[in-house]
Amino acid sequence: MSHARMPLASASAPQRMIGDTIIWVMIFGDMSNFVAGFCYYGWLRQGNLVLFQQSQQSLDLTIGGINSLIMLVSSWFMVLAIHAARKAEHRKAAKLILATLLCGAIFSALKASEFIAKADLGIHYLSNDFFTLYYSLTGFHFTHVVVGVIVLLWFAWQLWREPPSDRQLGYLETAGIYWHMVDLLWIVIFTLVYLLP
Repeated sequence: MSHARMPLASASAPQRMIGDTIIWVMIFGDMSNFVAGFCYYGWLRQGNLVLFQQSQQSLDLTIGGINSLIMLVSSWFMVLAIHAARKAEHRKAAKLILATLLCGAIFSALKASEFIAKADLGIHYLSNDFFTLYYSLTGFHFTHVVVGVIVLLWFAWQLWREPPSDRQLGYLETAGIYWHMVDLLWIVIFTLVYLLP
């Protein structure tokens, strides 16, 4: 008894790469810079463990933990926004992007308050090796979040006006990839700088 063959899904719907090629190149470059920073942090920490552990005690673990939760929630909103945009639910997508960028704005405000609190205590970039790397890693990441918030604000405005074209949807997916990278980097930074015993 013969059975009819079912066509493979990939044969009827060719797969496409999510996001623009340029964003993947940028992500590779960015991740390489951060990985180099993480390795340097680990190397210096190993050479002066007591200093790093003592300096780490001055960090606000509560703010760091809240910011980690905020970044995870923001990535979830971003996924929902792209899903809505793919279904041409442009107003819903715009609202979800606004929720994403609101999370980014709250993260930025909390991080800025942490920087200000350190400055009030006289702790700055050159206080010691730990704080040089603390400000370098978290400051570079902070810049990424601010850039992401500005970009998402533009997408929210565009989506509120009309459903996205295929090209605009591709740009939104690219922004989503960038935002997930920023989220992932913060989780690594929080683990290394705030939590590592």
